[in-house]
Formats: sequence, C-alpha cells, structure tokens
Amino acid sequence: MSRLTPFLLLAWLSCASPTLGEESRANERWNLTSFAGQMTDNVWEEAIVPGKTDLIDSHLIGLALGRDFATRGAFDFGWEGQIVAHFGAQDHWEFNLPVYSRYHFPAHWRGIKSVTFGLGLSYATKIPQTEIDRSGESTRTLFYWMGEIEFHLPVEAMTAVFRLHHRSDGYGVFEADSGSNALVLGLRRNF
Repeated sequence: MSRLTPFLLLAWLSCASPTLGEESRANERWNLTSFAGQMTDNVWEEAIVPGKTDLIDSHLIGLALGRDFATRGAFDFGWEGQIVAHFGAQDHWEFNLPVYSRYHFPAHWRGIKSVTFGLGLSYATKIPQTEIDRSGESTRTLFYWMGEIEFHLPVEAMTAVFRLHHRSDGYGVFEADSGSNALVLGLRRNF
C-alpha cells in the first residue's frame, strides 16, 4: 500500500487543479524542478509496472533547470541541466544534460498537463555502485534519458512531476554493458 500513496496523492491533486491557457505557457520559458526518488533493481520496462518494481536501498535528490528553445503547436523543445546527489547504497554526484520534447495536453484538461521525453548524457563522479551490482560493470559516462508525466496543482505556477530517471549504455554504444533506473517525484516552478 505504501508504494501506491504517491500515485494516489498525485491523482487527487490533479483532479483539484486549475487550468492554464496557451498565453501563460508562452510566457514561461524557464522551469526549475526539484525532485527525489529511489533506485530500482529493474530494467526500465519493469520499473514502471506497478507490482514488478523492485526498489533498492539507494536514493537520489536533485535540482534541474530547464529552458524551452522552440514551440511547435502543442510541443515544446528544450534542454535541462540536472545536478543529482545519490545516497544510501551509493554516494556520488550525477550531472545530466538532456534535450527534450514536451507535449502539452489541451488547456481544458484538469489532470495531466504534459508528457516529456528527454535524451542526453550523464556523468557520475564515481562509478555507480548500483550499476556494478546489477551488471558487474559500469562507467562514469553513459546516456541519460527520462520519461515524465507532469500534473496540474492547485498552485498556478507549480506542477508535480513523475519521472523515470534512466542511465544506459545505449544498446552497446558505451563499452560497459550497464544502466540504472529510478522512480522520481518532483515539483516544478515555471517562470
């Protein structure tokens, strides 16, 4: 039951939220996201399936600054710089720099605001222990990608995010056959 609590809270908050029009989106090019999460011992496809997620004793907290650089209809395109601190089974810093595509749902939707996919590079100050534990090897630099759902909140300038935080060798692009996943909840302020 405790694993469902964040999802139920987000569902409740999204039902009680106001809507924002296109004009406010055009004025909000920057965003700041604070987030926290827990690592899993799953491949990404299993990590997002309730009941199959195997959480491990490794956590992260982070801060991300993002900027939209283009808008095409319901899509925004931008970049995000992340600083992430790991603690628990591993103790290191992680720096990620993805570019993203964000699809905004119609303004009259009262639940989900947007979905986002981002892809870039990830650098860890130490080789992540959870990646070594899962696959026997890793490296400091890997690909980073994220899949995210953003939810409206009652506070107009704030939104909630649920994100899959993923480091990957990119199907063999990097020599080390490794990767990791975390489930992340956060708050975003647009400005």
